Amino acid sequence: MLSFAVLLGAESIVDLLIYSALHELGHLSMLLICGGRPDSLRLSYYGLALKYSTQLSKIKECFVLLAGPLVNLVLYLLFKNEMNLLLFVLNMLPVYPIDFGRVIRLFSYRLSKVLGCITLALLIPLAVYMLIVYKSFSLIFIVCYLIIYSFNY
Repeated sequence: MLSFAVLLGAESIVDLLIYSALHELGHLSMLLICGGRPDSLRLSYYGLALKYSTQLSKIKECFVLLAGPLVNLVLYLLFKNEMNLLLFVLNMLPVYPIDFGRVIRLFSYRLSKVLGCITLALLIPLAVYMLIVYKSFSLIFIVCYLIIYSFNY
């Protein structure tokens, strides 16, 4: 998600880190409520990511996965901050390994692959448009990452 800071401007990096941290805090809080234990929190070009190896029931796993985007939705509704809306929408894409893509994969690997391919096919022209009109590589980087990741897993 940090790649969106390129699109939004360098001054947005701190805000994005804060909102990403709150997103992960949502995951972490729900993980602890569901009886899980975190292994690590990692920072990459695509944002923060909570890692855990605790085996949870499917419903508890859904709660953990959806808690992060829910935090961004609540922050957006409270503060009308576009960055939180962007984080919410991005994390609700049905593409693995994004949060909602992981929820779908919990229940159907085949559906996960189909929805992921359709979503990526729709995102590619949007990424090209962003590149041409806004001179932004952000969405291209994210789409490439998702293509590579989703086809390897």
